[in-house]
Amino acid sequence: MKIDSELVGKEVLDTSRYQIGVVKDVKGDFDSKRVESIELDEGGISSKIGLGDKKILPIKMVNEISDKVLIKGRLFK
Repeated sequence: MKIDSELVGKEVLDTSRYQIGVVKDVKGDFDSKRVESIELDEGGISSKIGLGDKKILPIKMVNEISDKVLIKGRLFK
């Protein structure tokens, strides 16, 4: 799927432009060719020291995809 290679590695930002993670993988329905969710490596200081968690972000939470992935609202507080 071409879209996964375009998304993997992109930074994911919340509405306050805080980096919540980086796209690690894309989950989708290959029959309908639709992306269902993206898997993130959590951003922030914890990821820099190897303690970042993987999070699943439903595609309905994505507001915009450009050079970065912008989500609706705040995922982590």
